Amino acid sequence: MNYLIILSILLINFSASATVINFGYGVHNSSPYILTDKESNATGGLLYELAEFVGKEMGVGFKMINTPRTRLEDLVRSGTIDIYCNSNRNWIDGAEDFYWYSGIFVDENLLYTFSEDLRKIKDLQDIKVKVGTINGFSYHPRIEKLLKRVGRNELKSHEKLLRFLELDRGEIIYGSKKIIESQYIGKTRKIYPVTDFRDRLKYDCIISKKIKFNKDKLFKALEKYKLRK
Repeated sequence: MNYLIILSILLINFSASATVINFGYGVHNSSPYILTDKESNATGGLLYELAEFVGKEMGVGFKMINTPRTRLEDLVRSGTIDIYCNSNRNWIDGAEDFYWYSGIFVDENLLYTFSEDLRKIKDLQDIKVKVGTINGFSYHPRIEKLLKRVGRNELKSHEKLLRFLELDRGEIIYGSKKIIESQYIGKTRKIYPVTDFRDRLKYDCIISKKIKFNKDKLFKALEKYKLRK
């Protein structure tokens, strides 16, 4: 009898946990990928929109889980987070430990400045000042070579990078076109690309192999979202 009671409780808990799909995000994602309130709770943005869409398509609820970037892969691997859609399998050690959905978003990284003089630079070799980057990120080999030569100022997020630039603590930063240019729509102060270098990239969804949902159904929902754009 006790065995049956325990089994029933486990089945109820399993069923309940499978009614909500857990999407990872972090403040490092920045707008337009994620919008947050003062407590860093997700309130909108592309990742939120995606989670809402997928939940509706699959007939389940969704939950946005704020997670430090350094812990995301571990939490997806353990099944605490079901899916995180701002990654790339080429960036992850042990990529075979996960399911992957490729190219849910596309973007590109480039160098930016407020300086009228620095915007005229055409070649990476002509950059002589430190570059602001996000702490812990690895970049295109040509950018890594530049950073090794001139040095880097590491900050925690794109917002911190832009604040760093606005306060004239640095002259050039490197980051996402979607994120950086979205911050200056309609603003008087203009931000400019430096050189013609572009590192075009795609963001993939990294998905736990411990998900309690039908993988094919999840992939179909992701594909439907991707095709509607």
